[in-house]
Amino acid sequence: MSRCRVLSPSDARFLEQALAIQDVDPRDARALGYTARILTIATLPHRAQPGDHYERSNGGYRLIVQAMPGAGLPFGSYPRLLLSWLSTEIVRTRQRELELGPSMAQFLKSLGLHTSGGRGCAAATGKPHSAGTIIRMRRQIVSLFGSRFILHNITKEREGVELLPIGDGVELWWNAEAGTSRGFPSIIRISEPFYEHVLRGPVPVDMRALRAIKRSPLALDMYTWLTHRNFVMRNGGRAATKIPWSALQVQFGADYPLDSRGRADFKKAFHLAYRRVKAVYPAANLRDEGDSVALVPSAPHVRPRRCSTLSR
Repeated sequence: MSRCRVLSPSDARFLEQALAIQDVDPRDARALGYTARILTIATLPHRAQPGDHYERSNGGYRLIVQAMPGAGLPFGSYPRLLLSWLSTEIVRTRQRELELGPSMAQFLKSLGLHTSGGRGCAAATGKPHSAGTIIRMRRQIVSLFGSRFILHNITKEREGVELLPIGDGVELWWNAEAGTSRGFPSIIRISEPFYEHVLRGPVPVDMRALRAIKRSPLALDMYTWLTHRNFVMRNGGRAATKIPWSALQVQFGADYPLDSRGRADFKKAFHLAYRRVKAVYPAANLRDEGDSVALVPSAPHVRPRRCSTLSR
């Protein structure tokens, strides 16, 4: 007699979100978003990192992140979601000064995050909880805007360096405990280099997909990478591109040692993340071929409109 696996409440919610994404085009669901191309080239740390310097490589590209002393490097899902929100607002408004809304609670809700305030004590143990979402988001905003991104690109013909500070300044007026403002709007001023970087090649994404897989930085990275690669390869034939596992680990595996054990752990995490991405983006097609992964050209998750008139 076969056993039926009972879904946990979180798995059931995820499955419900994934099915809803497949049924409605992101434009019709008002969920069309964008992310910066830099996030599809190399990735941010998955977890907190020591020091103020971080690097990732992808072929001839090298992403360098230099943190503001004392603020730490941006890491995890929050800066990824924030950068997608910023990119979407840049494309939508064509403005460099953006308002985050009247409260942290409303802003977190727009990113699909639950809200909680500061540290508290668990009733049973009396031990302090970890920092709530409001405090964690504040920290990541300061870390992100205090960091400088450098994109170093080397090819046979040229070498280029692109300096990409995310913003010129940020003013946060949210109360960390209550998640509300005190009559002043929280403002982010986007730097001109990052503004131009986004508008030169915004990567279309479904914001519902980002919200569904928000708990996994690796799944977020994989989703933006796949939808970008399939978008640019959509007219390039059906030949698969083989990518060595070693190259994928250098690009995505921010927290895995570059040895045989680290490779095995990364492959396991990669497959788990791919299953979540596949649920929200069924057309994505990767094939494990032992020492490499075959990226099979597939339909982009956000398909271009086949019409001459731009929708507003």
